[in-house]
Amino acid sequence: MADDPSKVKWHAIDSIAAKRLTDYTNTPGLVYPVASTAIPHQLQKLPGAVDYYVSSYAMPIQLTPGIAAGGEIAIVRYDGDVAKAYNYIFATSSNTMVYFHGPHKDFPSHHWATSTSVPVESLFGHPFTRGKT
Repeated sequence: MADDPSKVKWHAIDSIAAKRLTDYTNTPGLVYPVASTAIPHQLQKLPGAVDYYVSSYAMPIQLTPGIAAGGEIAIVRYDGDVAKAYNYIFATSSNTMVYFHGPHKDFPSHHWATSTSVPVESLFGHPFTRGKT
């Protein structure tokens, strides 16, 4: 079961990273590979990270009265011969600050062998937003 968005801990994204996310997600529904510098600095420290992706929603999704989700970040890291994907949602608050929450691992493509591949789109579809689009 997904966490209640009104009860989770949101982490602030600095204005530079927020701008980068906006720049990379100007066409909703597409997935963009990005450099580690395009994501919040807190997420740049993930050990073994090899790929970073972002995607935005066609329309913001109201999660709570003060938080609207704008999109998602996916990070893939290698742990031996296993690839592990982590999903983070990013959102804007009513005071125009940008935040993220995660990691989330409750999706089918969370783990796979590094010798195989998965469609990058399968790393997205955050549980907070399922059924709300």
